Amino acid sequence: MPKKQTLAVAELKSLLLARFNAGQSKQAKLQARLQQELGNEVQEEKPEAIAIKNKFADWISDVLARRLKQNRRTTPLLSSRDFVKFVPSMIDEIAKIEGGELEAEERKMFEKFMKAMFENIFEMVHAMVPPRKNPYEEYWRWTTTVLDLAAERGILPTELLALENATDEITRRMFTKKQFVALSKKAVNKLMDADMLKKIIVQPMLDMVAEGDEKERRELEQELETELMPQLRETVEKSKVVINAWLGEEVERIYAAA
Repeated sequence: MPKKQTLAVAELKSLLLARFNAGQSKQAKLQARLQQELGNEVQEEKPEAIAIKNKFADWISDVLARRLKQNRRTTPLLSSRDFVKFVPSMIDEIAKIEGGELEAEERKMFEKFMKAMFENIFEMVHAMVPPRKNPYEEYWRWTTTVLDLAAERGILPTELLALENATDEITRRMFTKKQFVALSKKAVNKLMDADMLKKIIVQPMLDMVAEGDEKERRELEQELETELMPQLRETVEKSKVVINAWLGEEVERIYAAA
């Protein structure tokens, strides 16, 4: 069983990808429940969306693994500049799925939209780090917890992360029930905020559609504010109720064994 200090970048990356995959299966269950509760048909995720998500996860795990291995605390573990660097390869992936090359103008518009979106997504990523905690220390603490538990159970760390009872145990070792509830609620409030979603999705779209035409942009924004935003706010509030109920069940399930 490798020790924290001797982990190679590839081993760290495998751990981070296994963590991402474990999170994805939980997210899929929550997504299905949200669709049902909101009265929508449960949609299967499209293969192209999965391909882009997997590419994104592979890239972000690689960046994190390299930074953790270097362990230079003065360098941000992840910054919005990292996301911006990734935009061109994301656009290449979209073009590949669409089955051809994008026109120069289309590419430019996509780049502008995705850069703005990533800048804003980055703000949301930080909602998951406990306040006043160093992200490097938190990631290494998680890594050590995973390696220790894998050694106790005599299985590979990546296999450990595929087991729900193991990820529950990792959560219990990382956070008290009170800490986990506070952190989860903070993340939900940050992620499920209509104005934040507007900033992440709507504003970049407006910038892309009405590029350089301030009058057209203001008209579109006014239209969206009156027609789309009330509906978005209502959906967000309904979703928060479902997510908070699911979160309550998760907390009881995880900490029942504590």
